[in-house]
Amino acid sequence: MDELHRTSDEQSLRLTEAALRRLIAKPELLDGVRATLDRWDRVGPATSKPLWDEWRRILDMRDWDAALDIGDRGQQLQQASPLGRALDARTRWAIVRQCKGRSSST
Repeated sequence: MDELHRTSDEQSLRLTEAALRRLIAKPELLDGVRATLDRWDRVGPATSKPLWDEWRRILDMRDWDAALDIGDRGQQLQQASPLGRALDARTRWAIVRQCKGRSSST
């Protein structure tokens, strides 16, 4: 796996971790995340539907371990994450900068 892919996977995992911490602290944000999934179901590619359905299951069951899995399926879920609405811009950009900084220093 090349460095760019590894950095992207790490960034997706870190963003997911931060978003889940915020969702746990503020469960009212779940409505916005579910609205994102609803919108994607209407306008997104049908090939992504299995991932979105899995996200619905994760949210409904509070199966945070599945969302944080570091295996192939977890990485797919993190790349297709609807959790962006759960993060504020400052946190999101801090994580992006941190991951980018790590990749440029190696």
